[in-house]
Amino acid sequence: MCALGSQEIDGNWFCQPVSGIQYSNVGSPGAYNRIVAMNTDGSCDSVPQSFSGPLSPLDEEVSFHVRGPVQINEFAVYVPAPSNVNKRSTSHGRVIHKHNHHHGNGGQAQSHSHGPVHNEMKVRQEISATIDGQVVSWGNNYFGPSSVLADEGKQVMVTATIDGQVVSWVNNWFGSTQAATTVPTQAAPVAPVGNPAPVVQTPSQSQPVQAPETSVAAPSATTSSSTSFLAEPPSGPGYDASVIFERAHYYNAASQIIDNVTFLGNYGGQGSGVFDENFGASLAYVNSAGTGGAASSQILANAVIPSDSEVILMRGDECIDDSCGYVRPGSVAYHGFDGADKAFFIDFSMPTEGGTGFNADMPAIWLLNSQIPHTVQYGPPECNCWTSGCGELDIVEALFDGATQLKSTLHTNTPAGDSDYIARPTTDSMKLAVIFSSSTSTINIQVLDSNTEFPATMSADDLNNLCSAPSGVSHFHVAG
Repeated sequence: MCALGSQEIDGNWFCQPVSGIQYSNVGSPGAYNRIVAMNTDGSCDSVPQSFSGPLSPLDEEVSFHVRGPVQINEFAVYVPAPSNVNKRSTSHGRVIHKHNHHHGNGGQAQSHSHGPVHNEMKVRQEISATIDGQVVSWGNNYFGPSSVLADEGKQVMVTATIDGQVVSWVNNWFGSTQAATTVPTQAAPVAPVGNPAPVVQTPSQSQPVQAPETSVAAPSATTSSSTSFLAEPPSGPGYDASVIFERAHYYNAASQIIDNVTFLGNYGGQGSGVFDENFGASLAYVNSAGTGGAASSQILANAVIPSDSEVILMRGDECIDDSCGYVRPGSVAYHGFDGADKAFFIDFSMPTEGGTGFNADMPAIWLLNSQIPHTVQYGPPECNCWTSGCGELDIVEALFDGATQLKSTLHTNTPAGDSDYIARPTTDSMKLAVIFSSSTSTINIQVLDSNTEFPATMSADDLNNLCSAPSGVSHFHVAG
C-alpha cells in the first residue's frame, strides 16, 4: 500500500497502517547448518540440513518469543485434530496462583548471565522490499539471535532507489560500501540473508564493533518490482473445510491457567540451565515476572514484561534423548510448536515506558526455529543455525524506542519484509492471529475483533473467515 504514501521515521520507511499482512509463496528449497556438537573449546560442529516444501523451514518446530514492554493476556496455539502434539497430563487446565511463584529467583541471580542478552549492540540490516510495485528499504533491528561475528566475506545485497534509479550493491557491514558498477533495468531480488554480520557480545568482550548505516532513498512511484506479485493473492489460509483445529496449547494470565505451555528465557545459571564463558547463558526456566531465571517451571504473572526482558514460550513436553535434535548440554529444553499447519493466537498490549537506550521501549513478538535457542540464541554464529537460514518470523516489532508502528519481516533463505505496519496497542489490548497454511504456502498475520474468543476447537472455516477481509491487508509474494 506504499502507493498511498510513505514516511521516514528514525531511518525507517513506513507506508500505511493495515489490519493484516500476508506472506504468500513461503517455502523454497534450501539448506542450513544443523548444529551437532558444542565443544568445550568454544567451537561448534554442524552438518548441512536440507529442507523443502510449503512454509519450510518454518514448518519445523518453532519457539515463540516476546520482548517487553508487553503484557500477554491470553495465548493459544491451534493444530489440526487429532493433534500429534503430546500433552502432559499434569498440565491440563492446572491453575497456579501467583503467590506460589514469588520464589522464582530463589536468590540465584548471577549478573554474568545477563551479559549475552542485555549488553549486545545491534546493527541494522538493510531490508529491501517491493510493496505494490514500489521498492522500499529500511534498517531492520534483529530480535532473534542477533549477536554474530563480523566475518569477512559475509555479504548482503542492498536494493535502493536513488535519484529515480533502482540500484543494487553488495553492502559490507564493517567496511566501505561497494557501489554497483551497473544500474539494472529491474530491481534485483533481495539476496538471501544467510550471513548477516551484526556484532557478537560474548562475556569476554566489552567493546562491540559499530557498523555504519546505509542511507537509502524514499520509495519511488516509478520503480520496478523485484518480486513477482499475484494478480489475486489468496484471501486467507484456504484450509479444507473438513478440518477441525484443536487448541493444543493455552495460557490465560488473569486466571493463571496454563495447558501444555512452558515459559523459558536466556537466563542459564540462574536456578536452572548453564552459563559458561564460551557460549554465555543457555535456556532456563524464567521467573514469573519474566525478568530472570528460576529453579523450576513458573507461570508468567498477569503483569507487563518490562523493556529488554525476553520470555520464550514453548510446548509443555521436555526434549527426551534426541527428540529435539541437538541440545546444548545442561540447558533446559522443551519442544517447539511444529507443523506446516498451525495457528498462533495472542491477546496482548504494548504499553509505552518512555525510556531510551538499548532495547528500551522496543517491544517485539517473533518466532525462531527452536534449534536456535536449544543451542545458543545469543552467542557465536557458528553455534546456531540462524546465520545459515533456518528461519525467523518477526511478527510485530518496534524498530526504535517508543515506536508506535510495528513491522513484520521474514528471515529465511528467501527473506521478505513489509513496509506497511500494524499500529502498536499502547493502551488497549489487541488480539492477533498468525496462521500458517501449507495448502496455500501462506502466513497470515491478522488483527482480530476485540470480541474474538480462543475456544477449545475451531473449524477450518472459522480460521479462513478470520483472514477474509477485503481491504486493509498488505500482500507480499515472496520471490522464489
